[in-house]
Amino acid sequence: MQVDVTFICPEIVGPLRNGAYEVPEGTTISELLEISSSESSVKLSETATDYVIFLKNGKQVTADAALSGGDKVFVLRRVFGG
Repeated sequence: MQVDVTFICPEIVGPLRNGAYEVPEGTTISELLEISSSESSVKLSETATDYVIFLKNGKQVTADAALSGGDKVFVLRRVFGG
């Protein structure tokens, strides 16, 4: 199946590729990050997901959310402060 991902946090995830990815049905966002980082030869830090939020089709989800064909995923920098 194909999903589309946009990384809007290069300072956290590095040069991961935006665009369409072919992944197996039921792949989680966490697994998608592993696929993307492997393809880009980028090693994400163990805590990288602590500093981002995930949107799947416009709704905030966790890294263990399963994906379906046609899903659109955004990886955004978590905003801190007050």
